[in-house]
Amino acid sequence: MGLKGITVLQGSKITVALLVSVLSVGAWAFSFMIGESQLNTVLGLTFPYETRMGESHVTLSDPKPHFYESSQQIGITLNIALKDMTSGKTAKAKTLIKGGIRFDNKAQQLHLVKPKIASLDWDGASPEANKDLVKQVSQLVGQDLPVIVLLDIKQLTGSAFTPVLSDIKVKQAGIEVIF
Repeated sequence: MGLKGITVLQGSKITVALLVSVLSVGAWAFSFMIGESQLNTVLGLTFPYETRMGESHVTLSDPKPHFYESSQQIGITLNIALKDMTSGKTAKAKTLIKGGIRFDNKAQQLHLVKPKIASLDWDGASPEANKDLVKQVSQLVGQDLPVIVLLDIKQLTGSAFTPVLSDIKVKQAGIEVIF
């Protein structure tokens, strides 16, 4: 995953760039857009995500981002597969999780904050489906979930690159990151 359009200044160009930035009176900002394809790459580093919920094995996979500029939220459509470890019964659904975004400068992480399950569509009512498990997960619709880490820069770069963001905005085409 690379940042297109960013060039590295070398030698005397760095000196000139630093001198111009020190002498400039107004504030300057550098920004770039993380589009759907780049966010898909980032999500590919996190998903599929597997965890346990009580006696159930939960797998979240196939993420697809959605951008909601008017509410400054991001949505992620996911497949969810649940398997009761004691009975072997399963259930599958497609879900949409929506939340705001925030970049934690100290932790160097991009977070989905106050995520909520906005919709949950179960794949059929197979006789193998665990009705209690379906009910338990269905009760989470509209409830606040824990913060979700979308991107961990320290993990990707080994702490070599630690940007300080001044702002981050959701646009129709992606996430605008402003330094």
